[in-house]
Amino acid sequence: MLTGSVAGAAAVGVLAAQVSEAASPSRSTQPLPVTHDPVLHAVRRLTFGATPDLVAHVRKVGVSAWVNEQLSGAIDVGATLHGTGLSSAPLPPAVSGPVMNDLGHYGITDLQVQTFARAAFGDNQLYELMVELWTNHLSIYGPPFPQHKVVDDYTVIRKHALGAFADMLAASAQSPAMLLYLDQAYSRGNNPNENYARELLELHTVGVKGGYHQRDVHNAALALTGLSVDETTGGFTYQPSWHHVGPVRVMGWSHPNRDQSNGKAVALSLVSYLAHHPMTANRIATKLVRRLVSDAPPAGLVASSAAVYRAHGTQIVPVIKHIVGSHEFQHSAGQKAQRPFEWFVQCVRALGVQASPDLTTNGASIASALRQLGQAPFEWSPPNGYPDSTSAYASTATMLARWNSVQTLVRGGYHGLQPLDATALVGAPVPTTAGGLVDRLSQVLLSSTPRAGLKRAVLTGVGLKASHVVDASAAHGLALPVAALLLSSPEALVR
Repeated sequence: MLTGSVAGAAAVGVLAAQVSEAASPSRSTQPLPVTHDPVLHAVRRLTFGATPDLVAHVRKVGVSAWVNEQLSGAIDVGATLHGTGLSSAPLPPAVSGPVMNDLGHYGITDLQVQTFARAAFGDNQLYELMVELWTNHLSIYGPPFPQHKVVDDYTVIRKHALGAFADMLAASAQSPAMLLYLDQAYSRGNNPNENYARELLELHTVGVKGGYHQRDVHNAALALTGLSVDETTGGFTYQPSWHHVGPVRVMGWSHPNRDQSNGKAVALSLVSYLAHHPMTANRIATKLVRRLVSDAPPAGLVASSAAVYRAHGTQIVPVIKHIVGSHEFQHSAGQKAQRPFEWFVQCVRALGVQASPDLTTNGASIASALRQLGQAPFEWSPPNGYPDSTSAYASTATMLARWNSVQTLVRGGYHGLQPLDATALVGAPVPTTAGGLVDRLSQVLLSSTPRAGLKRAVLTGVGLKASHVVDASAAHGLALPVAALLLSSPEALVR
């Protein structure tokens, strides 16, 4: 089942104990290894993967200063993402004229590879983490309309990922990708479609327990009529003749809605009301705390984060700073695990794999790998987005996919990525024993000394004792299977 017999067999040994524990009658997920190093914890939790250079930088400037750097928007702006040929500025840099003409060459694979490249090779790590969160919060299934999703990624998610949620929600309500995906583009006053209105309430804002009823969904649908997509240009348009006229009320919001010419303002007034609603504050706070702290968000931190959200007019950065500065965050090591996309990107970053010059044109195998892992960006078809919990991805199939993909990665099997440089990975001076090699690679890949059980399993996998003497050639030859095993371990799942 696993490619690479030696590494595959050893990977089974490395993780067999955890699989056995997870299959216990209670079927509870076992705790991940915990680090008491605040720098390593912060880097793991707030990025797509620790690298030796990044850890060293955070140790030098301090966690607080680094978080401020990450949230300033000043890092890597407009720079080239290392070796990819991509700008770190959101692509496309501008959209002018008909969307279908300007972006007709984009497919969803292009956007997936760009998303991977920014997470793997960019310096704006916390920003990219928030981009991923909001992409799932305002989730759109991309394959049916990839060009529109490219524009949505730029004008909705990336533009507002560290801004005000109210602005992001308003942009989403005028996003052709969202309006097409949830059928709002065809909703008329004499035949309103409730799909977008329902998800706006249930998923994007107040939540299913937010206190709304079916009449609120219907009235929201009426208020939103006229928000549509221009069939010629592919851009947003407001169709006055399609807008319902007459009083509308949704929860605590109401509007006389007397004429069609003012319908867009009516719709955006509703969107703003929902963005600022206390239940929306609680929902957004819950999502941020779950992403940054724990799969089981602490109620007290959620409440205080929601208060910060409301006090700062839905601004996202103050909420992030509040969460990261909290006692709960600082003591949450081991409470989050890498989901498939994060884990794959983390492996690339930890290994120091470099992008090939043709990554943006020849990266389909990367998109395919993410698909096989079960978390290809923009391919979750329901509107609720990929789940953000360990249990959602705890399956045998996912585990096997991870083992297979890391073995392909260390062998240089993905187009768009350069083959792994074993010499650079091992570094100098070269360890003289097999045990020393495992120790060295664990520090490089996991930023920690391997626990005894992990070291023993890895050595068993490569068929050597810790004391076995290796020269430089042998060490470089062993580096790739040892790396694959380490990245298949529970330690590699810690976020």
